Amino acid sequence: MHPNAMDRSGKRKKRKESGDEAVAEGPSPSSAPFDRRVFPILLAAAQTARQSGNSAALAARVLRHVLSRSLQMLSPLPDSLVALLPRLLSSSCLSVDALSCELLGAAALQSMEAGEFLASDSGIASGLVRALGSRNQRVTEAACNSIWISRRVQLVGSVLQPHLFCRRYCEHLYLFSQVESICEFINSGTTRLSKRDAEANKISYLIIDTAVLLVNSCKVEKLQSIQQMLVRNALSFLYKIWKKVQLLRSSANCNNRKYQLQSRESEITKAIFRLSTALAYPACLEADVIRKSIFGQAESNFENFVLAYWEKSPNLYRRKQNTQNDDPVFAALHSAFNLGAAPDAIIESFIKGLASCPPIASDELDINSFLGEVHDSLGNAIKYRQDIRILRTQDPSDQTSKSKGCAMEEHFFNDGTVFLDEDEFTKKCKHAFKNGYSIALRGMEFRCEKVAAIASALADLFGQPSVGANIYFSPARSQGLARHYDDHCVLVWQLLGCKKWMIWPNPNPFLPRLYEPFDRLDDTIDDNSGRVEILHEEDMLYVPRGYVHEAHTDVGESQMNAYGVYSLHLTLAIEVEPPFEWEGFTHIALHCWVEKQKLGGCSQFDKSMTKDETSLYALVLHVAIMMLSDKDPIFRKACLVAAKLPSSSSRAMSHLKALRSSQRSIFDEIIKNIEKNCNFKEALESIKLAVQEKNDEPFQWMCWLRHLPQGGDADSRIDFCNIMEVLEEFVEAFSSNPEQALVSFTGFKSRFCKSVVYEDACQSFETLLQMYRTTRNQYMSGMLALHGAHVN
Repeated sequence: MHPNAMDRSGKRKKRKESGDEAVAEGPSPSSAPFDRRVFPILLAAAQTARQSGNSAALAARVLRHVLSRSLQMLSPLPDSLVALLPRLLSSSCLSVDALSCELLGAAALQSMEAGEFLASDSGIASGLVRALGSRNQRVTEAACNSIWISRRVQLVGSVLQPHLFCRRYCEHLYLFSQVESICEFINSGTTRLSKRDAEANKISYLIIDTAVLLVNSCKVEKLQSIQQMLVRNALSFLYKIWKKVQLLRSSANCNNRKYQLQSRESEITKAIFRLSTALAYPACLEADVIRKSIFGQAESNFENFVLAYWEKSPNLYRRKQNTQNDDPVFAALHSAFNLGAAPDAIIESFIKGLASCPPIASDELDINSFLGEVHDSLGNAIKYRQDIRILRTQDPSDQTSKSKGCAMEEHFFNDGTVFLDEDEFTKKCKHAFKNGYSIALRGMEFRCEKVAAIASALADLFGQPSVGANIYFSPARSQGLARHYDDHCVLVWQLLGCKKWMIWPNPNPFLPRLYEPFDRLDDTIDDNSGRVEILHEEDMLYVPRGYVHEAHTDVGESQMNAYGVYSLHLTLAIEVEPPFEWEGFTHIALHCWVEKQKLGGCSQFDKSMTKDETSLYALVLHVAIMMLSDKDPIFRKACLVAAKLPSSSSRAMSHLKALRSSQRSIFDEIIKNIEKNCNFKEALESIKLAVQEKNDEPFQWMCWLRHLPQGGDADSRIDFCNIMEVLEEFVEAFSSNPEQALVSFTGFKSRFCKSVVYEDACQSFETLLQMYRTTRNQYMSGMLALHGAHVN
């Protein structure tokens, strides 16, 4: 203050000499006055705070005045203060610790620039982590508020590294989950909380809110470093909090919002999903266990299945009755679905507590990208058709129900219906079941840990990214789904009762592919020409993709008397994604070979061809292979080079070798086919037409190739998701002299077919498979957590 300054009465003010008042009277918002007046005091106090209570008290007074009277100093935050804050945050004085945290929060709130200092300084981050571990509630609360404000001001994804704090928060969540008052509140049947209790638990709410915020700010991979035990404890606590919040949000009697959690339900569910991806999920089940459970003890059984039936013909595996205790897989399913109970109880066992499972893109390999797309839909109520269907097929003898000879499905709910009231939905499901409707629930591998373990092991066995699992519960004398075929192979596991299946041969040599439109069924299918199989409990039926089938619980009086009047079965769908068909394997082989070409690692490499020309000819060969796959059925079959077989015995090794040999033979046959039949002119015309019409839709199938590594210069790499520019470049380069282009392409194709290395393709294939599996398992883990996998 200027010496001649007057107060309101006109009397001259006396200048006060104490250091804290000098700070209060600093007139400038710039950092210079701070450096001259405040910094020396804080520095001296910080240096001696551990030995002198007076110095700590002085530092506390200075910080209070900075906070209360000089917030303009925090915009921007002086560099000198940033340098000093780590020491202040770790002082021995609780007041200094708390005030330093409050100062950081005020700085972030005052300006984005000040917040970025907080976000980027590792010393400050370490100090905040120590503050979070304080046993003093004020310090912990101030640290939480500081981080909360910083994240809210800077938004998710800024330079702050929230994973540095997540372990500490998981520890806090575990500790607070043990607090009796919190436990009583979570487990109570009411949403009412006294003002006194709510105020006492304010710090707990703040810890939870901040933990949710930071977890949702992390890249999923950053959460992997947190100990599994802490993650599981935190997940269990957050799940219970989420269920309680659902009641709080719907309660008209809930307390003032300041005494509640600030996190929205969608934020809590996203945190649960993210944390769960750090777990080793699902429960471990070896591929060999599921192989023995389905195909029998002998190692040769699976090999025989692959060679004789896989994608060729249906097959029934008949089991002895009352052997579920000898089969751990069937026993696990028996307990999971409460199979010994009445129908209403069975329905409740897989209807209660359901959350919607939003679809994930087939070629999505980044779970963070998926989380960005789903926004606030995680944990939402289930949606009709996406998650569940309640349907029946009308009696085909009723002429009014026929449509060109095909019986029609009748649905109990309208498409897109969302079931917000779980009790009312369960009641309607029971009513529908009693009136002849079947319940078909999708995505059981995302809702039940035991099913998830089976599906994951089966995917390992067949060397595929994932296996889907659906449950079907049908009443007596009924048919759920109408006659149809699937675009994936199915293993039907009869869990309860019995069911009659009719299966018709597939007249089409081309297997249907995932995501392709379904063809209309041939109305001339002879009802009497189908294969009939009656599945009893524990029996399993294999139905290849493309084979038309239907199933009934009307199996005849003798069967009904012996096995009951209703049926429950689980379908395990082995879905072959495009990269894991033989066409996909061939594209991978071509890509690996081209990468060697670019590096000059192949003895057949044509030195006269530039890297750009190599990429362009590779592109046209990719197109030619795709077009050939529409003429040769072998390209659509599943590639099983990554199938897992036991290798502990010499007999098992021989069967593994036989399977590997059959896969190599298929690849050799495909390469001969490519050299003989891949047509350059046809591929060129297809590319020309796409360029002329500015339509790259016919080439969108290439998108998954972006996941394969590309070396060389950036200019020589192909963006398979934005292919039009490369197609235009190709047409411009080779249309002027198509005959010479044909000669060059033929030479390029010949060199590929002669020098491609099968083992290179196998290695890249398995690497890509692991990338797919990682994302699928992360999604599975997240959805299982939202279905209460960590409640206990």
